Amino acid sequence: MVKSSLERCMEALDGETDRVPFAPFIMHFAAELLSIDYSSQYCQDYNYVVEGQIKCWKAFDLDVLCVSTDAYREAEAWGVEISYEMHTPYPVKHLDIHHFESAEAPEVTSGRMLDRIRAVEELSRSYGDEVPVIGWIEAPFAELCCLFGVNEALLLARKNPDLLRRILERVIKVQKEFAKAQIEAGAHVIGAGDSIISQIGPGEYRRTTLDVTRELFQGLRVPVLYHCCGDNSVVNKDGDMLRLISSSGAKIIDIDTQVSLKIAKEKSGDRCIRGNVSTTVLGDPASPTQTVFDACREAIRIGKINGRYMFSAGCEWPWKPLDIVSRNLGIAKATVLAYGSY
Repeated sequence: MVKSSLERCMEALDGETDRVPFAPFIMHFAAELLSIDYSSQYCQDYNYVVEGQIKCWKAFDLDVLCVSTDAYREAEAWGVEISYEMHTPYPVKHLDIHHFESAEAPEVTSGRMLDRIRAVEELSRSYGDEVPVIGWIEAPFAELCCLFGVNEALLLARKNPDLLRRILERVIKVQKEFAKAQIEAGAHVIGAGDSIISQIGPGEYRRTTLDVTRELFQGLRVPVLYHCCGDNSVVNKDGDMLRLISSSGAKIIDIDTQVSLKIAKEKSGDRCIRGNVSTTVLGDPASPTQTVFDACREAIRIGKINGRYMFSAGCEWPWKPLDIVSRNLGIAKATVLAYGSY
């Protein structure tokens, strides 16, 4: 029996289903397909997110819809000054750590946080009974970096753990509210971006935000997708990064190209793994179609063993040149259909 994308993805969380879900992480690519500016339009108006995600879903037969755009929606609501002049939003001025405790906490039903909630609501209303809608927040360490900058976040952890704890209490309260508002709007899964933890390693991760990340993830009533960029395969005297990430309470772990898919599956226990295919291969015009096909097929071969796997690139799907990345998205889908059945 042919399953819906919603059934397929939910079953993949716990084992095998009819075939590997086709779940590429689509952001910039959707804006390119709509021929609009990513930063000033896609990231600021939920109607473009909805239109772009639906267009990609229908054109490439995706198994997920995702409202992620950029890392700064929550930080902007706290008062971080954001510019939209580059290809993606970026911070012009971070907050002062020592004034944060007196800063007014944002309402999640305002600004660009409300905009994301509306995207979830519209996608869920239109297609939520067919395909899972992935809401999005930032994970705690990523949010500290968005608020204060990477160096200040690390210095805070090393020099003032008591202040770190108090700040995190305020931060995750808003994150919980933001996630729950998206769940109430119809999100089947909540994605949480932690793009920088690969740069700090097991010791700093444990000392800074692992416990509060567990608290956040385990307090939500839907599966959490933990998006972890970079090489998180580090094992040293402070611990094993993959095992720590897998202990966070997330149901789905996104791994980047640098992380062995085989090892990630071995260490992740009952977590579902997504990712690993090289974005360089997928986005390089010099990559032969055979190379793209081979990379996708090998990931599917390893990933589908014992289930708990969704096909995706190591990070966001490339978006330029549009003809090449569109071709490669089509190759990836055809490869999933040809080799992803259980």
